[in-house]
Amino acid sequence: METTSNGSRNANRATLEECSFEDLAAAVTMRLEQARERTAQQLAEVEAAQRKLDEKKQHLEEMEQRIFAVADNGDDLIELNVGGQHMSTTRKVLCSAEGSLLHGMFSGNFDSGHKRDKDGRIFLDVDPDLFKKLLSHLRLRRISSPECPAPLPHVPEDQRAEYEMLVKYYGLDTFMYGDVGQSSNIFERIAELACVNQSKLQTAELVRITLSSTGGVPAPNHEEVLGATGFHERSLENSYGAHPNTITIKFLRHRVRVEAMELRAKVADIVAHMANQWSFRHGSESIDMSFSFSRVEPETGRLATTGLSGSFTDEVVWFFLRDFCLEHIVLYGRVMAK
Repeated sequence: METTSNGSRNANRATLEECSFEDLAAAVTMRLEQARERTAQQLAEVEAAQRKLDEKKQHLEEMEQRIFAVADNGDDLIELNVGGQHMSTTRKVLCSAEGSLLHGMFSGNFDSGHKRDKDGRIFLDVDPDLFKKLLSHLRLRRISSPECPAPLPHVPEDQRAEYEMLVKYYGLDTFMYGDVGQSSNIFERIAELACVNQSKLQTAELVRITLSSTGGVPAPNHEEVLGATGFHERSLENSYGAHPNTITIKFLRHRVRVEAMELRAKVADIVAHMANQWSFRHGSESIDMSFSFSRVEPETGRLATTGLSGSFTDEVVWFFLRDFCLEHIVLYGRVMAK
């Protein structure tokens, strides 16, 4: 055995003696590189394990906070009489939206000033069904998470305007809807949010355009009127002579608050087939608008929708007194997801 071992050592020594300095340097470098790779892999495994521990710790801390938030024994119970209906909740639920009127009302600083019924309940003279929707959302917000956000209340369209007034009155619009950003081109903004071509909003099932009658471009191409530049020498138009004439845009995944619009008419047909007056319906509200279209001035420029309350809607309608021939429609305002 010893003879064999000595033979191996002698063979290794002979091999080393035969190697050049460059060969030895290359072998050492390779060994060092292999050692570095093993060290880097081990370090990555340690860091991954540490991240998992940190995530688990954060999850446990968040769960602890949510448990304490829901099971806070020091949270006052508040008895309400809302338009004749009795409701019970906690002070923290009513004060969820910091900085809102509702937060101020139930902060504890004005308890002595509340109007109360004969049983001592705080009386709120608002629609109980609509307030119940707000209260339900505030409750859900206390147990929601980024992975499972609280859904917005479902409100029938005939109650939407009154509901939005209630949200705005109590100062809950930013809390419930988030920051809807600056006023901008609504169709451009929806395209950005959905990462689609602005001229393909109907194809992407983000909007639906309906005409009372059509005599211009085929229905599948109607969506191009909402694009960045609209049509050129073509137009969205009714069947000339047909009445009434309407354009309806239904927003399928968003709600919008229209603050202004721009319309551009087709110059070739403008004299005979472009109405100078129209009504604009925004949800349940309607305003009258006008512009003197001409070959010299085929574009309205930015027309403010003065007279609308500022509520959000998922449908807008134009009612024209006679024909229309529009190359481009732009709406300005704010957008939020449904």
